[in-house]
Amino acid sequence: MIQKNITFWAILFVPLILIAQENEKAKISGIVFNQETQKPLGYVQLVSYETMLSYASASDGTFLLSLPKSDSIKIVSMGFEGMVKKVSQFLETPGPDTIYLEPATYLLNEVTVNAKENVINLNLPGNIGKNVDPAQEPRASIPDPSLGMIFSPLSLAQSTFSKKARNQRKMRKVIQKRQEKSLWHQVLSSGLIKDWIEIDDKDMDDFTVFCNSKITVTNNDNLITLRGKVLHLWKQYKNKKD
Repeated sequence: MIQKNITFWAILFVPLILIAQENEKAKISGIVFNQETQKPLGYVQLVSYETMLSYASASDGTFLLSLPKSDSIKIVSMGFEGMVKKVSQFLETPGPDTIYLEPATYLLNEVTVNAKENVINLNLPGNIGKNVDPAQEPRASIPDPSLGMIFSPLSLAQSTFSKKARNQRKMRKVIQKRQEKSLWHQVLSSGLIKDWIEIDDKDMDDFTVFCNSKITVTNNDNLITLRGKVLHLWKQYKNKKD
């Protein structure tokens, strides 16, 4: 009976003892250096494989961690080759360990630049650009570049001079004209002209017709610039009337 009880408690506690031993933590310390310059590396990342937690060294490259004895850490820093070290390896020597990281090989490769001008000749149809509106602003005639246009100049030419592109430019011009007329109509309907100039009601209709026939409204106009144009036309109107 006593032997059965001993066996029972042994089965119960032995695994717990083993688990406790596996989870027993150890304090490890070290300092990380640049192997090429022999100078300390600050803010190096140290990642635990078991806990998946990330730590960082101090600005002088030193670190002090408490990790399970069965753990390993990945030591990485931007521009350097990473390395893996077991916690048990730190415990083999007393005091802080010295760790050297090698510069990444991709940063050491030689780069050769050939100073050669590339010329691209486009064999385009002779009628390309035939129907382009010469009065259109150059910036508005050219669509915004895309990645495909950069690698394929033919796509750029087709998107600029195609029927679809011409229709889009025409639509933009129509919208722009509507916006310009809308601003002028707001001035007329709001009665701002009477605030800008001293005019009788009997002259208002004639002056409005005069303005409609003379004024030019652009996309860059606003109420301030329109006021200046109205004052200029008012002087012309009075001189013509006199």
